[in-house]
Amino acid sequence: MDIDSQKDLMREAARLRRRDLAKSAGLGFGGALVDFFFADFDLAAGSKIAGYWPITREADVKPLLGKLAEKSVICLLPVVIARDTALVFREWQPGDELAPSDLDIPEPTIDKSVGIPEFLLVPLLAFDRQGYRLGYGGGFYDRTIARLRVRGPVIAVGVAYQAQLVDSVPVGANDEPLDWMVTDTDALEIAKK
Repeated sequence: MDIDSQKDLMREAARLRRRDLAKSAGLGFGGALVDFFFADFDLAAGSKIAGYWPITREADVKPLLGKLAEKSVICLLPVVIARDTALVFREWQPGDELAPSDLDIPEPTIDKSVGIPEFLLVPLLAFDRQGYRLGYGGGFYDRTIARLRVRGPVIAVGVAYQAQLVDSVPVGANDEPLDWMVTDTDALEIAKK
């Protein structure tokens, strides 16, 4: 079975698992995420972090983004410009209006400034201890992480429920590993090979 077929098979099971995890976690995940994130990261005022607006039962990073905004960290959210391209990030603060994208994902409005993140919070369906993630198959985050790494240092942090951990994610030539994983039970720095 080729890599794409392996990923498609794993995606279906991972979506169902994440749905069940989100139901059982309730609102508690956001608070745990804040605690584990700040135990390992101390972002300075003015630094830039890209989050995401959670959809389809993704781990909720909104409480973390709110706390970061309180500390004068510049929060960014992804914007899809076109298929098969890297994401662009626009500034966002709690209370800002969001507009639905062509993919029906809430995004900052076009009048918000574009920024380049130093930290990137990445949603996922499954992850492994080598730092690889299973996404939705569009390649947006892999292209984005690769482009950001060419520009300079960026820390890519996967955000998930600990139970989304799998033994191994199928890895293709364009898959970019994460630097950290933050879950509802801990934070894990990925060892570089």
